[in-house]
Amino acid sequence: MRITPICAALLTACAAAPTVPAPAPEDLAPAAGAGERCARGFAGECRDLGRAHLLGEGVKQDDRLAAAYLMEACEIGDPSGCGALAVLHALGRALPQSDEKAGALSRRACERGSALGCSNFGVLLAEGAVKPPPTDDDEGGGARVLKLFRTACDAGVAEGCVNLGAAFDGGGLTGRDLGQAARAYQRGCEAGSPLGCWRLAALATERPEAAPGANVPALEGRACRAGIGSACAALKQPAPPPSYRTPVSRLVADRTSLVLGFPGAGGFHATDLAEGRGVARTPPVIGRRPSAAVQAAVPEPLRLRLGVAGDPTTAGDDPPVEMLVALRRHLLGQCYEGPRSAPSSAVELYTVFMVDADGRVGDVRAAAEPADAALEQCAGELVGDWDFPQPDGGSGGPYLVRHAFEALPAGPAPEFAGPGTLRPASRDTLCIERRLKVPPEYRGAVGSVTVKLVVDPQGRPGLMHVLTPAPDAIVRAISDAIARCEWSAGADARGAPATLWLTLTVNLSR
Repeated sequence: MRITPICAALLTACAAAPTVPAPAPEDLAPAAGAGERCARGFAGECRDLGRAHLLGEGVKQDDRLAAAYLMEACEIGDPSGCGALAVLHALGRALPQSDEKAGALSRRACERGSALGCSNFGVLLAEGAVKPPPTDDDEGGGARVLKLFRTACDAGVAEGCVNLGAAFDGGGLTGRDLGQAARAYQRGCEAGSPLGCWRLAALATERPEAAPGANVPALEGRACRAGIGSACAALKQPAPPPSYRTPVSRLVADRTSLVLGFPGAGGFHATDLAEGRGVARTPPVIGRRPSAAVQAAVPEPLRLRLGVAGDPTTAGDDPPVEMLVALRRHLLGQCYEGPRSAPSSAVELYTVFMVDADGRVGDVRAAAEPADAALEQCAGELVGDWDFPQPDGGSGGPYLVRHAFEALPAGPAPEFAGPGTLRPASRDTLCIERRLKVPPEYRGAVGSVTVKLVVDPQGRPGLMHVLTPAPDAIVRAISDAIARCEWSAGADARGAPATLWLTLTVNLSR
């Protein structure tokens, strides 16, 4: 928990020009088929669906579904999705409030090209929510924050400009400079922030010399159309009904408050959205009745052991959890790299888990057919590290994740390449890309996927699994391409043929 609460807001970085009325919610509805495209790995569609569900833009407002879509976008590799997810963690909305996660995600988003992420990271630093990262330069904390705000503003992000204006207006990070504050507010207003327009109008009214030439009535008109009551009162006009684009009163009243940006929204204060803060970790409901779908997917001999025996509930699926399970289940293939109790057998692994009130996994139970204690332990550890949107009603589940494991190659267990070893390799370095047949509807969804596999002494590949999330169809296409390529076997440090692990990144954009 932070020492001082963030005085933050969610404002639009992609709104229409200030002179154009805000579009109606139906105009912002996700494109038809956006859910299917997200499921095929198009991260931008997942991100946009997450934002739409958070704000209720043309779709049902659903915080948990919004969080799940943003988690999927971030895990697929979308920087803006990570930045938006950071905001939910900072505010404790559908996810446990966590300054640490908010800081890590916003910093990652910034470093990977999201200018809005840079602005948000600057806010978290300024508020003391996260510790500043180590740096080799001599910049102090205030200079570092100003640089982040300026970077975002120069990229056209309205929140970055408003924050830059607030920094010069208040003078807490640097010397007070109302002229620079006015120019920054002006840029924020022009970039689409009604709050920037209102703050410039307020500054120009209070200190006209700081903003010469500012058209205060026009600025107030832009702010009024966004539902800012103070601006409408100054114009002696009725305020329109508030919407998700209307900043809350505290942001309007405090001209130096910092804006934590979430495109599409008009202004929330962090303390207004902190219902999830301080959620205590509670034990999951052991023995909760499974859904009929979960029970039917588990072989009857394993149901009692996994806690899914008895009469199933009539409750439906939980889409926010199910979509994340579908994305992550291939990551269980990492258990290939550990010991196996039954290495000569193919194994079907079933892992059942609950989700606690804080979104973390609890009561993980795994069972394999045929039995394999080592695989079961590995799966339990991996799934136990997952997190999800906070469930309604205290806990959620039970949920199921399945994974099929091949038998290990005959002979000694696969080894990791080390000093003196000869790594296995494809005889044609471009073979996988040439053989790759990604279904047309999946093309362009994922740029690359990192995979791991073994090549045995006869040059036969196997045990392929992904290290980065990818849809089923893409995983199958990569596996098929690998199987159709010719491979040179590796050798150990003594020069003897060996079964060795190989990690490679498959480029899907060729």
